[in-house]
Amino acid sequence: MTRIRVWTYEGTELAWLQERLGRTGAGPGHVVSELVPSGFEVYLRVFHRFEAPDGSGRTRRWRTWAEEAGIDFHAESSYYSLPGRNDAGSGALVWESEPGVLDGRSRGALARCLADATGEQDVYFAYNLAAVLCGEEEPLVRRARLAGLESVREQVAARVGSDGPEFWWPQDRSWVVTTDYDLMSTYVGCSDETARRILDDDELEVLPVTPRTRVDWYADRAPHVP
Repeated sequence: MTRIRVWTYEGTELAWLQERLGRTGAGPGHVVSELVPSGFEVYLRVFHRFEAPDGSGRTRRWRTWAEEAGIDFHAESSYYSLPGRNDAGSGALVWESEPGVLDGRSRGALARCLADATGEQDVYFAYNLAAVLCGEEEPLVRRARLAGLESVREQVAARVGSDGPEFWWPQDRSWVVTTDYDLMSTYVGCSDETARRILDDDELEVLPVTPRTRVDWYADRAPHVP
């Protein structure tokens, strides 16, 4: 008989966050409010960098790719709308970006932007779906200073892999970062002041979104297109 795990957030550090997630009204796909809790002044989408698969360290931004292809770059831009993802001859990916992983340069830049709003308080780093898939009995949460983000990732890699964390937020809950396990962008809820710092950072590729902005891979594609 297949065992069905009942996943509960009651009594965990993720309880408050889960209570504020969800969507109002019907509609296609998934939206920001299913990833980032309600109650923030501003919501942002941080696009993950693409990297060349040849080990050269070359990177590419979504806006550059879209502009070169002559298509719009916007808050619901989908990876599937970017043409020429595969080499015409070999079929190999021309540029790569792993779902569920905010690249290191962007992670570091985002952490720097959040530092002023965080101060000396601790930050929670949480793994939710990754914990389920890796056989954990409850969400895996670590508490450390914001500067300890990379150390936390290293410490939990053997248990939940090198992705994530899926959620991070400070004790005062003044901001939340969500990197969904299946997506190629990270979403942030924060104050207007913090949002301006993030939007002004040259290391980051960011656009404002709303709780109703679609986040799924088919967000800007016709429903019948696979």
